[in-house]
Formats: sequence, structure tokens, C-alpha cells
Amino acid sequence: CDLILCEGCKIKIHTKILKNEVHQVLDLKEFSNLGASETIRHLDLKDIQCSIHNAEECIIYCEDCKVLLCAICLLESHRNHNLTKIKEVYHKKVKELQELDSKLCEELLFYTDLEKELIQISSVENDQYTDIKQRILKKESELKENITKQRENLITKLDKLWKPREGEISRQLKDAKEKYDALARTSAQIEETFQSHNATAIFTASGKLNNDLPSRPVNTSISEQKLIFSETRNLDYNKEVFGSTLTIPECKIAGRFTSDTKDSIYKIQTFENNTNILSSTNKITIKSFELKDAKCITTSIAKDKEVTIIDMTKTSDDKLLFTVAAPEIRCLSTFKGDSKIETFTSIWPLIARGIHATDINILVGFREHGSNFPLQNESRRGILVYDYNCRHMRTYEYDTNNQRLFTLPDTISTNINEDICVIDHVNTMWEGRVVVIGLYGNLKWTYKGQPSINSEFNFAPIDLITTKEGLILVSDRNSNAVHMLSMEGCLVTSLNKNHGIEKPLALNIDQKGQLQIGCSSKGAKDGLSKLYTVDVSF
Repeated sequence: CDLILCEGCKIKIHTKILKNEVHQVLDLKEFSNLGASETIRHLDLKDIQCSIHNAEECIIYCEDCKVLLCAICLLESHRNHNLTKIKEVYHKKVKELQELDSKLCEELLFYTDLEKELIQISSVENDQYTDIKQRILKKESELKENITKQRENLITKLDKLWKPREGEISRQLKDAKEKYDALARTSAQIEETFQSHNATAIFTASGKLNNDLPSRPVNTSISEQKLIFSETRNLDYNKEVFGSTLTIPECKIAGRFTSDTKDSIYKIQTFENNTNILSSTNKITIKSFELKDAKCITTSIAKDKEVTIIDMTKTSDDKLLFTVAAPEIRCLSTFKGDSKIETFTSIWPLIARGIHATDINILVGFREHGSNFPLQNESRRGILVYDYNCRHMRTYEYDTNNQRLFTLPDTISTNINEDICVIDHVNTMWEGRVVVIGLYGNLKWTYKGQPSINSEFNFAPIDLITTKEGLILVSDRNSNAVHMLSMEGCLVTSLNKNHGIEKPLALNIDQKGQLQIGCSSKGAKDGLSKLYTVDVSF
């Protein structure tokens, strides 16, 4: 009956009701036992009322129709159906429900654990999100501050270039206008005198007018200063985001000197004592020279009879290092008649190409043994960095995407911003490009020539130097040009045939800050190589 009874009701009332004698009465203490509820359900099987015939009890189960049947239902429409005892179906259903309940318990446990795990993950990742978001916002603030500072510095530099010029031009304009107005007033007075019919006006005007003309300025014109904005091609916002502003330099050929040999001037260096050193292309020699009476005169020679000189550099202690297409790097400590060439170090099993010395390091371009071209998958091409004790510091061979930085690094220099500038030849025609990497090997930009210069011949760089202003100068033999690039890789200006330059090879800046350009003898009418000195002013 699903009732809670006291002992009196159980005896006096419950047992007096018809059919209650078959009811199972349980002690409340036992009711929590799982078997109790099972017993009750089992007893209910004897007293299941038919859902169609209310006065009848169900006696059988129809497997086809999946319903409980009373005797009337059975006779009316289920006589030929598959029938099963209610008790059997009941036990089967109980088992199915128990199995389902077991699975549900497992699933509930799974989702309980999953919920806990997801809550934990959400908490951790939310903390990560919050932390990263704060860092991004902080970085944004730092970048904005950095960009603002860069902008202010750049505009300050631009003001320094323009404002003095603006003031000088304004002063000259004001002076010119005042003198013009004074002259115009005098001219108007003379015109008025001439229009007078009174002859005495001539005598009067002549006595009043000042015959002295205002003095002209010493410089009757002011030369135009050309400024450019060189935009950065390297998106390193912690360093430079805008680029730089600079004055286009004026280049004037100061001297033209003819070599005393037919060898092309390939490389030039200047020692601290102002001794000029050059190497030639045909003979395996290094010689000192002086420029006098339009002649490039050899003063002494040091020979290396074994191999051809590839590149050379001056060290911080005023020694000459040079590479010779071999593992060994050669050294010339002094330059006298009895100077001996020694071995500085070896990069075995690699072959040395370009070389450049800074105040603290020596950079050496390298390749593997074998042919320069074509490049193979197993080829080794890059730059080794040593200290002055010949200890290997690092290697630049691949970029951050694991791509080769170089094909054949033949000339190396460093710029005022610590960039490493490299002439990288790419084929047997010695065509190539300029590759610029940061201090830690990150690729910043490449330069493959300029259409206005390289319209007839592809870019064929031979030598490269940098200036104290940060300009990168590159000789381009085939196009008879010296490209002048900004630190961002933009063409600023060039020296070319219009300046009288033909087949430039070697580039050097001497102790006076004057640019020297050594040229090839091939194609020269007299068969002799030329050396030009150039005054570069900003």
C-alpha cells in the first residue's frame, strides 16, 4: 500500500482489508536494504492491473506487442502472438536496467571527473590567458613608447638637418628682399625724375640719390641639400621601426691615378701610419703604394707564391689578414722589404673566403672543399666568428626558418649598428647580392641591384665597405657603378660612368676619410688600371 503503519494499524486495520493478506509488511529498519524494494516489486507482479480492462489483472507478456496482457486481452487479439511469463520478462528487464544503471554510473563518474578536469584546465588556462594578455598589453605599451621615442629621435635628427638650412635660407631671403626693395625704390625715384618736365629735377635727384649699390652676398646661391627617408625593411620593433633620415652625399672626383702595372686593383687597405696596401688580380702579390703626380706608384711588395688572394682586412692591432682560397688564413704583421707572410690560423676542413676584422672579432666566410658552384645539398656555406685568440665563437649558416643564408660569402664588413654586411656570389659569372644579417644572425634584408643601374648587366658586386655615417658602398664591376646604400638597404645614390668610373673593383676609405676606388685594367685604352680618390661630403 506504500503506507507507514504503526503496530496497531497493522493488526486492526491493514489485515482486515480484503487482499491485504498477501501484502508484504516490512520493518522500517530493513526498508533501506536493497532486497526489500526488490521483494516489493516482485510481489507487485501478482497484482498488476490491466490498462484496458480495469477489473482484470495481467497474467502474461506479449513479446510481439511489448505489452502486459490480461486474460481478456489475450483472447481478443494476442492469441497467436509470442507470449512470455511476466516473471521471466520482469527478471530480464531488471537485468537490462541494472546493466544500464551500471553503465550510467560509469558515465556519471566519467563526466564528474571530466567536469573536475575541465574546471581545472579552465582555471589554469584562464590564468595563462590573463597573464599573456597582460604581457601583450605591456608589450604594446612598451612598443608604443619605443615607437614614440624612435619617432621623436628621427624628427629631431630631421630638424637638425633642415632647421639650420631653413634659418639660413630665410635669412638670405630676407636680406635679398630688403636689398631688392631698396634698389626698386631708387629705380622708381629715377623713373619719376625722368618723367618730370623740369630740368632742375635732374640736379635735385642726382644730389639726393645714393649712388652706392648694396653689396651682393659672397655666395650668390645656396646649393640644394637633398634629404631622403630610408624606410626600414627589418620589422624588429625593439630596434628600428621607421628607418633613418639622411643627407644624400655629394661625390666629387678628387684625383685620378694610373697604376704602374697592368694588374687590376682588386683590394685596398690603409694602415694606421697611412700606408696604403693593395692586392691585384693577376699576380699573387700584396704591395704598398703611394699616389703622386697622377700615378699609383708601387713602393714595396710582399709575395705569396702559393695561392690567389681572395680577401683581406686590417685588424685592430694594425696587422693585415688575408684569405687565399685555402683553409689557412695568412697574416702580414709589418710592411717592409723583408716582411714575411705567416699563417694566422686554419679553418680546416673548410675553405676561407671573405674576411673582416672588428675591434673584438674576426669574421671568416667559408665553403666546403670542392667547386664553388653549383651549390649542393651537402654544401657548407656561411660565416665563422673568432676572437683574437682564434677561439671559435659562433657560426652563421642558416636563418630562423632553416634556410641557407649564403651561397658563397666572398666579402664581409660590419656597420655602425653592428649589422654584418656580406657580398654573396651566386654563380660562375660572379653575379650576386648583398646579404645583411643582425649581430645574432637574423636575416635583415638583401639587395640585388637597382633597375636604373642594372638595366644592361645583372648586379655583379666585388667589394663592400661601410662608412662612419652607416652607408654601405658596393662596387658593381659590370655596370660601372658604386652603389651607395642606407643601413636599411635603400639606394641613396651612386658613382658611375658620369663620374668617370669604369670597371670598379676595390673600395677603401683612407685615414683622411677619402674614398679610394681601384678599377680593372680590362677594357682600359692604355691597358693600365686606375685608382680614383673621391671626396664624399654630406
